[in-house]
Amino acid sequence: MSKGKFVVFEGMDGSGKTTIIKKLKEYLESKNRLDDFVFTREPGSSHSKEAEEIRQLILDNDNSFSVMVDALLFAASRRLNLEKCVWPGLKKNKTVISDRYWTSSFVYQGVLGGLGLKKVKDINNIATEETTPDLTIFFDMEPELSVERITQIRKTKTDRLESTNVEYYKKLRDSYWYVINQGNEKYEIIKSDCNIDELFKRVLNVLKENKII
Repeated sequence: MSKGKFVVFEGMDGSGKTTIIKKLKEYLESKNRLDDFVFTREPGSSHSKEAEEIRQLILDNDNSFSVMVDALLFAASRRLNLEKCVWPGLKKNKTVISDRYWTSSFVYQGVLGGLGLKKVKDINNIATEETTPDLTIFFDMEPELSVERITQIRKTKTDRLESTNVEYYKKLRDSYWYVINQGNEKYEIIKSDCNIDELFKRVLNVLKENKII
């Protein structure tokens, strides 16, 4: 079984990816394989307080940043996550699983934010030294279902980057597919229109097919 892979989970809000990551940790622990993996998420990092401080800046409703500042903050947080978590994990032949990576920046700042996909890719290529995931799994879901789920989950206020508008999620999904269809890296698409147990089965199948687990 090959080791030292960099795997990213991306998806529509409410698609279940964060819950799936939790279930994946439990699954790996039951197989006595958790030590072979490192888990992190963006913005922020499981191994960097500085990246977590940038996360708070990004998500704080009291802050107002231009799209360019957002792109740079995400890139700075991403660099810290690479330095403190991803690169050391890969060097130890561990498989690193990240909840979001640069595809989110390509989508949110590059396409949706209007900054331009090329400009955001250039920023991220510099910040990451072109560290490309071995696999990115996209949790796809109809915009209407996305809004239904996040409305149920988030009864309290949303953060600065969240919305409950269906039209917004239609644009978000289109933006994801636009980035994915560029064909510059390996994506696997998983439909999230099912219960969490079925979704987890679909994820395990993809991970096994790609020799991640």
